[in-house]
Amino acid sequence: MSTKPMRLLLLLAVISISATVADAQRSRHRTTSDRSSIQARQRELLSLQRSIQQREQMIKELAAKEKTTAKAAEQLRQLIERQQRYLRLLDGELRALDEQLRALQSEHQRHRSDYSHNYEQWRRFILLLVAADMRDDDDAGLDTAIISAALRAMEARLRSTQQQRDSTAEALDRLRQYRAARQLLLAQQQREQQRLQRMLALRTQLLEKLRKNRQAITDELGKLRKSLQIIKQSIERLSHAERSSASKGKSMQHVDLGFLQPPARGAILRGYGEYRHPLTGARAFNSGVDIAVPVGTAIKAAAAGTVVSVRWLPAMNTVIIIEHRNGIRTVYGNVERASVREGQRVEAGETIGTSGETLGGAFVHFELWRGAERLDPTFVVR
Repeated sequence: MSTKPMRLLLLLAVISISATVADAQRSRHRTTSDRSSIQARQRELLSLQRSIQQREQMIKELAAKEKTTAKAAEQLRQLIERQQRYLRLLDGELRALDEQLRALQSEHQRHRSDYSHNYEQWRRFILLLVAADMRDDDDAGLDTAIISAALRAMEARLRSTQQQRDSTAEALDRLRQYRAARQLLLAQQQREQQRLQRMLALRTQLLEKLRKNRQAITDELGKLRKSLQIIKQSIERLSHAERSSASKGKSMQHVDLGFLQPPARGAILRGYGEYRHPLTGARAFNSGVDIAVPVGTAIKAAAAGTVVSVRWLPAMNTVIIIEHRNGIRTVYGNVERASVREGQRVEAGETIGTSGETLGGAFVHFELWRGAERLDPTFVVR
């Protein structure tokens, strides 16, 4: 009879050690996985930071180009405005020259008419004198002095009108040449104006393109910064998880366990900690509490969680392990018939099986773990 209780104690120890080892392995696995994830995230973070720096530099360069282009465009606009004013002045000057040309042409035409008229009078007078001289008409009674004076007067008028005609002709020619030169200048300035306008159009297009590119890069930079923030938060969460996995005992000390409820109602058959075995008298350690209940009593989940293990062990019947939030796990031993399976989600108070009986009696064995730390579950079952 003494070997069976000892076997029971050994099996209980095996369960506790198995749970501890499994938890440690999972903790190491999570720590390694978290560390790998952190390293990958950190590489991604560095890549994003480089991309952000590149985008910021691109924005600075685009802003500088945009400023230079805007300044050049403004200078072109001012030059075009001055050119436009000059063109208006040239156009006004040409219209005034046209008026002067019309007036001078009219004056020149009048002088030509006067010259033609005076010339015709002079020619007729000469012809009369020639005819009288050929007849040798002494009876004509013409006074030589009067004739000479009249002839000189006619020649003077003829020379005067000729000078006026020639002067207006020269003035008209000079005015036409000047107008032609101003017209040529106007055409050149108009071509220059068109060239400046094309340059302004190109500068405006370039400026618009630079602004669009800068806005696009600014939007992209905003997205990168948002991604950077998300990655930083992810790294922080992973780092926190790594710290939690590396030092569960410390990080779990402040976890509230008030949400746990007893798996069954009954007197405590054996409490947590060392006790003297009733059959052998040997000192043993109980890693949980044993609740005295009739065989077939429903065993309830102490809290909502996920079933991570359902296995049969000698002298302990079926053992169920449920993982709860904040790294809390509960162990239920001496289960005669389990009604859950591994991976199943259970709610607090949900039946997970019925109690059985061993050499130690009819009871439910209940353990409480926080990470790799074994806790006294007495406060839960009282």
